[in-house]
Amino acid sequence: MFSMLIRLKVQADKATEFETLVSRLVSDIRANEPEPKTYEVRRGAEPHSYVYFISFTDEAAHQRYADAAYHRNAAPAILACLDGDPVYETLQSFY
Repeated sequence: MFSMLIRLKVQADKATEFETLVSRLVSDIRANEPEPKTYEVRRGAEPHSYVYFISFTDEAAHQRYADAAYHRNAAPAILACLDGDPVYETLQSFY
């Protein structure tokens, strides 16, 4: 299992745009990727902060997601909404 936690902050005036873009991306992921996984995005406790929890069956499944046209097309617009760099944490399963 390959899992990541990603924390990010969005520019205050870009929050609605960010949520729209991410909602569309999540719909594309669920419609096009057959591997069992978790792809959850939630608002954080701090204003304009978000947390992603993503989990794929393996690194190859993660790479297919990263290489998918809908992800590559959405990423620049999503990144343009951010206020600073995302913080990535790779997680290890223990069971």
